[in-house]
Amino acid sequence: MKFIPILFFGLSCLFSCTGDAPMASIAIHNPSDLARKEVITVALNVDGEKPLKGRLNGRTVPTEFIDENEDGIIEKALVLLELEPGETANLEVVTSNGSANFTKMTQAELSVKQGGAWTEKEYIGGSFVNLDFLRVPDQHTDHTYFVRYEGPGWESDQMAYRFYLDWRNGMDVFGKLKPEPVLQSVGLDGFDSYHELSDWGMDLLKVGKTLGLGSIGKFRNDTLHRFRVVDSVTCQIVKNGLLRSAISTNYYGWADGGSRTDLMSAISIQAASALTTHSIRFTNPIEGFCTGLVKNVGEEYVKEVVDNYHIFATYGKFSLNDDKLGLAVIVETPSISEVVDGAGSHVVLFNPSEEVTYHFMAVWEKGTNPIQSMDSFMALLRQEVLRLNQPLQVLAVD
Repeated sequence: MKFIPILFFGLSCLFSCTGDAPMASIAIHNPSDLARKEVITVALNVDGEKPLKGRLNGRTVPTEFIDENEDGIIEKALVLLELEPGETANLEVVTSNGSANFTKMTQAELSVKQGGAWTEKEYIGGSFVNLDFLRVPDQHTDHTYFVRYEGPGWESDQMAYRFYLDWRNGMDVFGKLKPEPVLQSVGLDGFDSYHELSDWGMDLLKVGKTLGLGSIGKFRNDTLHRFRVVDSVTCQIVKNGLLRSAISTNYYGWADGGSRTDLMSAISIQAASALTTHSIRFTNPIEGFCTGLVKNVGEEYVKEVVDNYHIFATYGKFSLNDDKLGLAVIVETPSISEVVDGAGSHVVLFNPSEEVTYHFMAVWEKGTNPIQSMDSFMALLRQEVLRLNQPLQVLAVD
């Protein structure tokens, strides 16, 4: 898959449209009563050999073109749009004589040590190198100093996340003080230096033995069971894009309580949002599969049903920087079997199924999208549910 990033910010046709030739015209509709700023994927069939850009109602917009077959033909475009309530706008794909001026808004990375050697308990020496694919070594576990910040990370312009690529598999939050990508700088100046506030931000959440933010596991006999017994694990950076990034992780032969399954995890994030989407497939559906949120002292906890989704949210002064942090999981109501407390967490149990999808996000009072109260956080979460229920519509492609 070949990605052709052509992103433009703050340009208008007065400066960049001279000589532009239209390649495709697409009608995009906002069906909701909410002003929208989000990424939409549109299908195309245009020549990608020439420089391309996207233009909405005559104004150049951030666009990423994808040549999936690497044959010089663009099959898809990711476009960051801003639409008013009920608005229908015209998106044009045009050839451009101007130079590209783009800014990366998402990132996914997996950085591991190479050039060193394994001892009985840890990886010694070497330097960190970013990889697109890793078969996790059998000797790797927690605190072996093999994976930078202990797992893969992903981010948008609003928030960054990671999970531990070992038996713990906990999801964690990196608060960002600036919108540009920051993960490439995390954990280089000391393995766990990210626990201290720096110019990019910091690790905000204590996960421990809990579900952290949207972690997965099996809740059995009032105990949270992680991925301690697996045949093997692989992790892949599927997309490290300007407007969307994605990570795929396969857990082969995950065994717990007499059951065994292969589990395929797909995580993605898009520009202009802190929301992560997590989709999971099983070869053998299991009882007790769960996600949830860590319980913190002094938190506000809200459980609310909005249309066909359940929102589970906490907010309070419980970040590792001793300031306000909001955490939320959004789950489609038919997927939920039960909601219980245990393992220091608000636990959401799923109905056994071959596929599960849910969403999670965090907000930080010092972040690039600062939220100062639970009321404001819930208003944002209701907007996210509206976006899930009423996606932007592609009405016509010429």
